[in-house]
Amino acid sequence: MRPRPMSLLLAAMLALLPRSAQAQAPVDTLASIQAATDAAVRWLALLDDGRNAESWDSAATGFQAAVTQPNWVQSVLNARLAFEPFGERQRIAARYTTQIPNAPAGEYVLLQYRTRVSGERTVIETVVPMRDGGRGWRVGGYFVRPE
Repeated sequence: MRPRPMSLLLAAMLALLPRSAQAQAPVDTLASIQAATDAAVRWLALLDDGRNAESWDSAATGFQAAVTQPNWVQSVLNARLAFEPFGERQRIAARYTTQIPNAPAGEYVLLQYRTRVSGERTVIETVVPMRDGGRGWRVGGYFVRPE
């Protein structure tokens, strides 16, 4: 159980994300939250299925620049192993933002889930999808901690 290194990993990943131009038109934040949530759900399914290398493959470009695939696979195993298996998720927060501390300006959605895990425990998973240019919404950060 090592949630602290994951928070450092999240900060490192977000710090390396490419700067994106500010949109000229107003942003439909509800549509952005929905699209980001859809991307996060697909990405979390990869983790739940143990397809950690595939989760890296489908992550945001900045995520991939911040951590190698082998290091990601090991980090996610270390962070999640004490909680496996992950079960039902309840989204408890969703917020669209263009600024995250220590990260370049861009479009982000901060999602938090209360997730049932082994031993009738719960954890809080934070997933940070971001708009990744023409690739659409991709996960740029992940953190799990006991509730």
